[in-house]
Amino acid sequence: MNRLIFAVLLGLSLAATSATGAPAKPRELTWDEMIPPVSAPPSAAFPGAGIPDKSGDKPAYVPMYTFNPVKELDGQYVKLPGYIVPLESDAGGLLNEFLLVPYFGACIHVPPPPPNQIVYVKLDKPFNLKSMADPYWVTGRMSTKPWTGDMADTDYVMAGDKVEIFEWKD
Repeated sequence: MNRLIFAVLLGLSLAATSATGAPAKPRELTWDEMIPPVSAPPSAAFPGAGIPDKSGDKPAYVPMYTFNPVKELDGQYVKLPGYIVPLESDAGGLLNEFLLVPYFGACIHVPPPPPNQIVYVKLDKPFNLKSMADPYWVTGRMSTKPWTGDMADTDYVMAGDKVEIFEWKD
């Protein structure tokens, strides 16, 4: 069967891909594109997120927000600029898990940005972070599944395959 017909029948994209199967050129994503339209209905409450409710007999968690990513971003291969907040590194100090945030100091100061403005990134290969004050481009496959951590909760998870310094354009 012709590849185009097969793809159309299955609703698949025929975007150009590299030898590894990843798209040859990622979509350059902006942080504003990660905010759902006001009319977008939220999903169920984010797991694990909430504030203690001491009004009952035992403490319970009242959700602080609902899970509300831009669902069209799920599965897209993207390139997003931002600042890195380290989470996990290997014995040699190489970073393999971090939060990507839109501005310097986010998640270090309280409160963190909203969950749709934080991306949890898990890298294929560890990365040597030279400075948290420098912005970076992070490229990888975006997922719209929630992630909960000690520092923040996110609406997005990225399987990162490339981290590079962000070069300011004149």
